[in-house]
Amino acid sequence: METLCRVGATVLHGILDSIKGITVVFYLDKEANRKLSQPTTKPLTVGQTPVRTKESLSTQPRTPSSSSNTLVSKRIEESKVLKRVVQCSILNGGIFMLSILFFEYAVMPGLHLFLWWMFRNSTTMTTMWGWMQPSLSLLFNSFWVAPLFLLSKIVNSLWFQDIADSAYKFRKGRPQLIPSISKLIADTLISLLIQILFLLQSTLVKYLPVPVPFACAAIYMVHMSLLCSLYAFEYKWFNMGWELHKRLTYIEQNWPYFLGFGLPLAVLSELPNSIVISGCVFSVLFPLFIISANEATPKVDVCETPLKLFSIVVALTNALFRGRTKGPGKAALSQPLSPGAGGNMRGLTPPLSASSSAFVFQQQQQQQQQQQQQHYRQHHSSQRQQQHHHHRSQHHRQPSPSPSAASSSFASSASVQTAQLVHQQQQQQQQYQTILNRATMATQRHAKW
Repeated sequence: METLCRVGATVLHGILDSIKGITVVFYLDKEANRKLSQPTTKPLTVGQTPVRTKESLSTQPRTPSSSSNTLVSKRIEESKVLKRVVQCSILNGGIFMLSILFFEYAVMPGLHLFLWWMFRNSTTMTTMWGWMQPSLSLLFNSFWVAPLFLLSKIVNSLWFQDIADSAYKFRKGRPQLIPSISKLIADTLISLLIQILFLLQSTLVKYLPVPVPFACAAIYMVHMSLLCSLYAFEYKWFNMGWELHKRLTYIEQNWPYFLGFGLPLAVLSELPNSIVISGCVFSVLFPLFIISANEATPKVDVCETPLKLFSIVVALTNALFRGRTKGPGKAALSQPLSPGAGGNMRGLTPPLSASSSAFVFQQQQQQQQQQQQQHYRQHHSSQRQQQHHHHRSQHHRQPSPSPSAASSSFASSASVQTAQLVHQQQQQQQQYQTILNRATMATQRHAKW
């Protein structure tokens, strides 16, 4: 009974934390800009004269152009959280959603009423309306809804990232991203795949033939609440440098809090019957939940039993990538959590091994470099033995031998081997950097729902 009370209180605590973003958005920009405008230099005491150095002289504004440049840089660095939230609301709610509602509940009923006024209750009106309604709906969805939907998703992804970065820099400072570029790309792609599979899993759960009334709907809402929490907290955890397996495990272990945090967004998004309208509602409210997630401090270690809802999709993702990558290589995403990182480690989601395909090229390059270095050492040692043997034979033949010829030949051969090895390493490094740049550009175009 005590555990149930703690779980209920934690769910309520998560719901209250999710609503904080509505209030924080109004004063976050003001505090962030005031923090940026504060002088970084220390004030001088009484009787103390400023020290003139080269750095201080170089930082003083000498011309009006330099002062204008500093003003422009300050304007660029200003926080724009409220502006981005308003832009998301105008694009998704004011333009996209209202246009769909106006077409469905104003244009189409108006045309139907006009046809009824012209033809009354004749069969002509029924025939024309039966042909006109699907045609107009198809044209509207094809030439307005679909292009605007794709455009809004791309623009929303950029604005969501801008909101998350501005809020994180104000509270936490500079983001600490995943250091490896290849690991960063693999983490992003696998996270997107797991979110899609988890969304399909929740949809299948909704339509299961369970005789208990509202059981499937309740399980479906639990899935969607955890998924909405993952959406909101993923920006913060990504800036903190958390990898995917750590994010999923943290949600499963502390599921009461995240169930309550994502519940308002999940319920409000499921109220509309149309998928497009539901997406518009989600896009309008989601920026507020990003800010709430950045401000929130999750309540942990409430329930000892983790809710392993992500285990199925993680196992499926691992099975898909094991079929494509045959090899013993393991990426850093497959490393288990340390005991100090998450407290209780019972019932964890199986760690991901799917990212090994993203590091095959890097591992091959490292193996080739190690083999070349080993070959160079063996060749170097064999040459030293030959030179030593030659020196001993010359010592027996001549009373005072001169090793200048042997040393020059050895130095020339060693320099040639070193130059070849450096040239091969430079070519391999250029190829690897080109592949990483292309993958990074492709990842930057990624737009998340």
